[in-house]
Amino acid sequence: MTRLVRKKRLLIIAATALAAFSIVFAALTVGLLYYSGSSRPSYHYSLTLSTSGPIEDAVLLIPLPSRYDPDSGTNVTPVNMSLASFTNFDGENISVKVEHIGGIPVLNISADRIDPVYTNRIVPIGIMPGQNESELPKPTHVYSNRYSEETPVLVDMELHLPGISPDHDIETRAPIGVEPLFMPCRVIGNLDGSGGFVDKNHYVSPGSTGYIVEVPFTLSFDADDENVLTISSGFLGTNQRWILGWQSNSYSESLRHEFTGPCNGTYPTRGILLTGKGVY
Repeated sequence: MTRLVRKKRLLIIAATALAAFSIVFAALTVGLLYYSGSSRPSYHYSLTLSTSGPIEDAVLLIPLPSRYDPDSGTNVTPVNMSLASFTNFDGENISVKVEHIGGIPVLNISADRIDPVYTNRIVPIGIMPGQNESELPKPTHVYSNRYSEETPVLVDMELHLPGISPDHDIETRAPIGVEPLFMPCRVIGNLDGSGGFVDKNHYVSPGSTGYIVEVPFTLSFDADDENVLTISSGFLGTNQRWILGWQSNSYSESLRHEFTGPCNGTYPTRGILLTGKGVY
């Protein structure tokens, strides 16, 4: 009798375990099929700007990522300024808006005066054994619109746009002509995969594929002859997919240049377009 009871208990336990395993396996299978069949494409845009001294009567026409739309006959950009976040920008005195020039969208940053942002140098404080981080004194940030011994660190003004989801998988291997790029864009060379510095502003990793590009900036402002205005733009298009873990592939384009002294004209600026990064 006891053996019969034990057998029944073992059968119940085995059946329960099998049922639980079946439910978990079914859930994982459904989830895997769902995520494996769905891609999450997104675009990301960022801009940083710094000036070593004040610039006056400033109009900065900075290229935006865009692609040609045959329906409208113009270039369209995924950049939506209503979604943008700003850091260290003087929002009351600096205007930032998207403007179309010759059918191509550009970012128009204009102001009567743009002052630099400097801050103090924060020295890291070591944590002693057994000491809690919350017990450490909070760093004090001091800001100024000029360089001094107290505020020697130049701070970037930043603009960031969160991930924007297009209605299609992004062509990351060959984006030219089909995906947004900084426009107007001219290819002036190919990356040979050797890696290293393409110029003083751009470094690429060994094995990278893509192009060296040239894109015009149109700038007008007054400044001291030794003033340095640095502008960096970046754009990323990426596809994410779940296949027993998140995998992704992407293309990216980056521009960076230092403009010395006053400016009044159009300045060809070199950049890097990286293609075919990631897993396919």
